[in-house]
Amino acid sequence: MANKVEFSAKNVKSFLSWLKKFSSIDTGLLLEIDEPQSRFIAKTYNEERSVVKLSTIKFDEAGFTVKPSKDPKRIKVGIYNIVRLMKIIDQFSENEFSFTVNWGELKDGESVDYAGLSLVLKNKNLTINVDCTSLNIFKYISDELFENVISAMDTVEAKFELLAEKINSINQLCALDDDDYKHIEFKNAANVYVIGKTFDFLINENSNEWDGKENTINIFKLQFANVDVGDYNVKMGEDKIVFTSSPFNSTTIVISRVEKD
Repeated sequence: MANKVEFSAKNVKSFLSWLKKFSSIDTGLLLEIDEPQSRFIAKTYNEERSVVKLSTIKFDEAGFTVKPSKDPKRIKVGIYNIVRLMKIIDQFSENEFSFTVNWGELKDGESVDYAGLSLVLKNKNLTINVDCTSLNIFKYISDELFENVISAMDTVEAKFELLAEKINSINQLCALDDDDYKHIEFKNAANVYVIGKTFDFLINENSNEWDGKENTINIFKLQFANVDVGDYNVKMGEDKIVFTSSPFNSTTIVISRVEKD
C-alpha cells in the first residue's frame, strides 16, 4: 500500500495567498508537510541567495483538514512550478475537494528522507494528478541552518516595527524614484528612515532616547519587493536585515546588505 497523507479541503484562498509569497523569488518550491506540527512550511531563496524567505501556515488556517496518521512524518514535496499548482488548485474554486500526497522513502546511507511522489486533487466532477519533482533540484535549508546561521546576527544594531501601510508607501516611492537608482537605505538614527535617491521617508519614531549612533544598511529595491505587505518586527545587523511577521511569527525574510557603487 502506498504511503499517503490525506486532506479534505475547502475554501483554500489563504493557502493560495501563502504559496504566492514564494512565487516572486523562484518558480519552484520545496514544500514540507509537517504532520507532527499540523502545518505547511517552506523556505526559498533567490539565485544569488541574497534573499531567503521562510514561512509557515497551519493546516486549518490554510483550509485543510488532515486525516490522522498513526506515524506522522515531515514530508518534502518538490513543486516544479508554483504558479501552475496555484492554477490547478483554483480549478476547485470554493468547493470541497480531497488533496492526497503520495510519498515514498529516500535512503542515503543512514539518513532517510520522506519525499512526495505525486499530488491528487479530486472532487465528484474533477480529478487532477500532479507529479512531484525530484528533491535533487533543491538545496535544502534545515530549520537549524535558517535559525542559527541565515537569520542569526552576532550584533543587532537596531530594532523597529514596520507596518503594512509603510511597506505600501515604500513600494510606491520606489516606483516613483529614479529608475537607474537600484538601492534603498534603511537608517536608524533619532528615528528610522528609508531613503532612496529622491525621497527620505520616516517609517518609525524611536521611543527610546537616541545614543547618537547612526546605523544604516543598503539593499536592492528588487529585494525589498519580496517583503510581503504586512506588519513586521525588523532587526538590522552589519550584513543583513531580517523581517519577522507580527504577531504570528509565521514569515521571516532575510535580505543581505549590498554595497553601493
